[in-house]
Amino acid sequence: MIQHDINYYKNFDSIAKEVLALLGQTIEVNTFFVSILNPIHSFMIKSFNRNAKLICEGDTLPYNMVYCKLVAENGLEPLVIPNLEEHELTSGHPATKPIGNGCFMGAPLTIEGEIIGTLCAFDIKSHVFKEYDLILIKSLAALISHTINLEKGIIRDPLSGLYNRNFIYNYFDYHKDKTNDEMALLYIDLDHFKFFNDSYGHDTGDDVIKKAAECFLQTVPEGSHVARIGGDEFIVLLHPAYCEDLMKSTQQNAELILNRLTTMPITINGNDHFVSASIGISFYPHQGTEMDSLLKKADRSMYMAKKSGRKNIQYYHMQ
Repeated sequence: MIQHDINYYKNFDSIAKEVLALLGQTIEVNTFFVSILNPIHSFMIKSFNRNAKLICEGDTLPYNMVYCKLVAENGLEPLVIPNLEEHELTSGHPATKPIGNGCFMGAPLTIEGEIIGTLCAFDIKSHVFKEYDLILIKSLAALISHTINLEKGIIRDPLSGLYNRNFIYNYFDYHKDKTNDEMALLYIDLDHFKFFNDSYGHDTGDDVIKKAAECFLQTVPEGSHVARIGGDEFIVLLHPAYCEDLMKSTQQNAELILNRLTTMPITINGNDHFVSASIGISFYPHQGTEMDSLLKKADRSMYMAKKSGRKNIQYYHMQ
């Protein structure tokens, strides 16, 4: 998720470049880089190479083949390896054989105690890192971690993990390449959500929100964006596939979302409950080119769905 969201972070790029430049001015090794990790891959999102291009921006490497995995397994302190061939963690590592007696130092990037990436120094020659180098890379890793966490909070809803209202309102700024594409905006409001809060408490209400968010993410097609804009209100931005009819694909996806949501059991005190939703839809650019206007039209359609008995889909029509 973070690897994808990096493209939306406004301050991360400049801070990461400054961090790598500072390391380059201070530590005499060839390469410095920032990676984002997942259980399958390590994504090199920023890099600085003094001479030889050992690690480049955009490189994606198998997680089990990179030293970054060792950093993540090392905990919260930096991992320092002056000579890769002599260290117990790397002497038999698959990446060491082609490198030889290189060196490596890495510090974890963390969010809420979870290691999500690394800040690393690397060379194909051995190097004795100083105590100051360890302090510096640990401090700069903390700076990058805080930057990512702050940037994430600007575009992500903390409860559901979905995008938030700010992201939706700035969608066209983030996706200038999409301004010529058709799009459907689905405004989804859960039906009778107040019942869960009033009957079982806000913790249960929060669980319903999380379950609904999970349902939407698992249901929408690839390339869609799902957001929670407040309370029990969600937005889905749908782009039709190449040569796909906008109205037809929107109807199919909206029905699929509604059907999966209404058949998703929510277990409370050992009993299964079910939640439905009312969905209002507007279309870009046919019914507006400004996000605020599209949201208002989809919102108006959603209230028509509520008046029509809930658990249904309504499209915006010019009054």
